[in-house]
Amino acid sequence: MKKLTVLLLALAMLCTCFVLAACGDDSETSSADSSAASSATEESSAASSAASSAASSAASSSAASSEASSAASSAAASSDASSEASSAASSEASAATSSDASSATSSDTTAATAKPLWLTHYNNGTVEGSGVVYNETDTAGGWWIHVAFKPVDGEDGVYEIAEITNGIADGKAAAVAVPEGGFVYALNTGNDYSASGGENFTSTNCNNMVADAQTWKVGDKFTFTGIDLENFTEVPTSTEGTEWHDPSYVCTATYTKVG
Repeated sequence: MKKLTVLLLALAMLCTCFVLAACGDDSETSSADSSAASSATEESSAASSAASSAASSAASSSAASSEASSAASSAAASSDASSEASSAASSEASAATSSDASSATSSDTTAATAKPLWLTHYNNGTVEGSGVVYNETDTAGGWWIHVAFKPVDGEDGVYEIAEITNGIADGKAAAVAVPEGGFVYALNTGNDYSASGGENFTSTNCNNMVADAQTWKVGDKFTFTGIDLENFTEVPTSTEGTEWHDPSYVCTATYTKVG
């Protein structure tokens, strides 16, 4: 009986151990499952966070791309505007330059200065120290300057030099033909015969005119005042009755170079 009791106690203790062992395994399994679940939750959370971060990054990238595109568009518009402004400025500058040049040309023409023309006779090549206009045959000699003037088509009152011969220095000038509708202007310095009791045909006015005429060339254009281009008889002077070689003689004719 005593042995049976001991045996029963031993069985009871063994069962208890089995139960405890089973409970321990369930506890560990539950703990492991809990740990695994927690780990899965953390991984899910991390994945969610990563996805959120990626989405945020993508959104930032999209915004940056949009801003870059907008900036590029603005830059292009600014470049176009700058180009248009530069083109407009260039056009205005060109127009201003053209206007200034035109104004300067007009001003030069307007500001052309009239100079004294030495004119003392018409169609007479025998007088020394004189300025003569010919509408007939040029009869001036070799020691003269001969200048043929022809009218310029479409420019009323403007005459152009068609031919020049100059014998002031060597006495070898030749007479020139009178152009149709034009005239020949000739002059010479004259001589001073006062030492031998004769006349002095030299004058400052004539010498100045000779100096000017020697700078003229074929193609130069002029306008004139004081020349009687209709009758070729009226001498332009304010000192009528005074000889042309007298120091007090005044000629009122003028010429202006216009081209």
